[in-house]
Amino acid sequence: MMGLTFRDIMAADVTELDDAAAAFRRMSKRFGELRADYDSRVRGCLSRSYWAGVAKVQYDEVARVSSGQFGDAKEQAQNIAALLTKACDDLADRKGSLVKQVKAAEDDKMSVDADGRVTLDTTKLNEGERLARGHDPTYAAILDEEVAKWQSRIDRAVEAVNHADAAIRSTLVRAVEPPDDRAAGANGFNPDKVEYTPPGFKEARILRDYQVDPDPGGTVGYPRNWVLHAGALITGSAQSVTEREADMLDEMGINGLLDFKGIKDTAFAAANDRFTPGDKNDNHNDAFRHAYWNALMTKKYGTEWTEKFATAHEARPGNPPEREAMDLYNNEVGRRIAQEHPGASEEELADQVEKAVRKGEMVVIPKGGGRLAFSDDITSDETGDPTLPAPEDERGDGSGYADSGGSVVGEGSGS
Repeated sequence: MMGLTFRDIMAADVTELDDAAAAFRRMSKRFGELRADYDSRVRGCLSRSYWAGVAKVQYDEVARVSSGQFGDAKEQAQNIAALLTKACDDLADRKGSLVKQVKAAEDDKMSVDADGRVTLDTTKLNEGERLARGHDPTYAAILDEEVAKWQSRIDRAVEAVNHADAAIRSTLVRAVEPPDDRAAGANGFNPDKVEYTPPGFKEARILRDYQVDPDPGGTVGYPRNWVLHAGALITGSAQSVTEREADMLDEMGINGLLDFKGIKDTAFAAANDRFTPGDKNDNHNDAFRHAYWNALMTKKYGTEWTEKFATAHEARPGNPPEREAMDLYNNEVGRRIAQEHPGASEEELADQVEKAVRKGEMVVIPKGGGRLAFSDDITSDETGDPTLPAPEDERGDGSGYADSGGSVVGEGSGS
């Protein structure tokens, strides 16, 4: 099915959904009136008669179902009205975002045609800029990159409207599908409320809620003492961890660190066996690795210790918010899987984690950053680096991305 084009969206009047919602509200009210009339003038009249026998029993059942259908129709119309109102608000917001992107592009010396194609508006360049564009390949390339960036932003805004349009359609279909046991049969009305959830709402909530304050002690080189340094060749090379991580690792001793490193190595190996590694960050390999790492730690150390350690691991100053939320969320999924399968072997846990990734129970970072996507919505080729600054960077007291941590202790470039 063809999606909406830039031209379609710009020409659309989304307030028509509000008009449709108002019509459904009027319809809901009318169905309520019809039910009251039916109950009082038909069922009520016959209930006071002397009619009796098998036919009367059969009629009473039919009348009960008919009255119920008037009530169900009232509820269905009311629910669709509420759904359309939310859909109208969501589409209006998304179209508004597209309009703002077009305006911002035009303010940045771009031209956007009726089909959403972005080009450089050379009439807005001053004489020096036009001269540089014609004679300086580097400057010309910079301008071309700006055109490509604006095109990508506008394309994403169009895509967001299409995602909402598809979600509204599927929600409306669910809203009118009667349950299989509906007494009135396949054509019965559905009184059950079906909520419209804007695409990206759950992902945005995860990005907002799955964050952790930076470790007050920052990061430290590990191991920190001579005894553990002596075992560094066995347990793995020195690495950067948060201070809270270091405190918990110190309590393990050399033998405990050997076991801990074994869990880490198992997580990495299984991830690479089941998913294309790529750069091992922000993608499905990363999602599997974090969840499986947490599942294995839960199996050995318990849920409480694992949650405390995995959370401390993400508390690196300068950790990008998308990466932090992705890892904290996927860590939680891994712990849940281990809790739900207490007697599972390592291989069985890996199978469950892989299934969760492929079914979309985990999140990854789409190209361009700034948001999250469920793991069944995009491929690994469509994942990319985060772009949002860490909150402490915005306050000017963070360390930026230079020390953003390892995907599992000591490896990779994403926490």
